[in-house]
Amino acid sequence: MKVLLISLVVIAAIAFLSTWIGQKLRARKGEIEEEPEVAEPMEECCGAHEICETDILNKMSEEIIYYEDEELDVYKNFEENDYNDDQIDEFREVLYSLKEKEIAGWMRSLELRKIELPSAIKSEVVFMLVK
Repeated sequence: MKVLLISLVVIAAIAFLSTWIGQKLRARKGEIEEEPEVAEPMEECCGAHEICETDILNKMSEEIIYYEDEELDVYKNFEENDYNDDQIDEFREVLYSLKEKEIAGWMRSLELRKIELPSAIKSEVVFMLVK
């Protein structure tokens, strides 16, 4: 068992050293350029993403649109971790009744109504928006 463990450590060390030495040699030859500085994120959307475009369009409107979810108004000013399982299911029920195109608008509606999504639902919404 010790021999196997020592062998794995030695193999890992050899791999690390060979990679490190290879990078140093390529850097000397000029094959590797220095990494460019990371630009700070733009305050405005670049417009290249469907989500950004939808978000910009929704933010232009200050009109609250209800998606047959008036019952969620009772959760105004709740924190994302304050919800119990039944309350989370209420949000989930509304979310899964929406069409894909309506999700971004629903998110904007909740934002205008000062209703924060439960943390358990946020990842589901992001997944639905990205796919």
